Amino acid sequence: MREHQVDGLTFRRLCAEADHAQRLGQFERAAGNLKAALGLWRGSALEGIDSPALSADALRWEESRLRAIETLVELEFSCGRHSAITADLRTWVQRYPYHEGLHCRLAEALHLRSRTGEALMLLHQLKMRLATELGINPGTSVQEMHLRLVGASPDPETPQSSRAVEALRRALTETTQSLKVLTNALECLNN
Repeated sequence: MREHQVDGLTFRRLCAEADHAQRLGQFERAAGNLKAALGLWRGSALEGIDSPALSADALRWEESRLRAIETLVELEFSCGRHSAITADLRTWVQRYPYHEGLHCRLAEALHLRSRTGEALMLLHQLKMRLATELGINPGTSVQEMHLRLVGASPDPETPQSSRAVEALRRALTETTQSLKVLTNALECLNN
């Protein structure tokens, strides 16, 4: 049987070519290879085959698929094509309902398209799903994305030290203002 007749072999080859292209800095080519590789998928790995002996293989295929999705998303965002992948992100979020990284990227894509309300709702639904179905809280990436969307956190491109300095500056300003109010109140009481 030839490679082009077996989707799994073609998928592996395209992923390997994407990895090579990415290492060479050829992000467009890498993204194209990953799109072609993911386009080969129809349903789940080894769908319709009920074999305990093959269940580990099916999991490995699904992990390979998820790695390809994650890499493609990162490539598209790095190339500034978040709009082009929004519909796919919606599909992948449904397929992987607990994947926090995909949810954050979809929220970011929605926010960048001036759909912050939808982005916040998406993160809220994820938090509720994690709490009710798994009894856990979301990780820091979800929490940081939520803060960023509501404006409580500056752009993630700002270095951590700059954010800390800005937070300290705000706290000092608020403390100084509070001290002025207290000083004025004491002066009024003394007069």
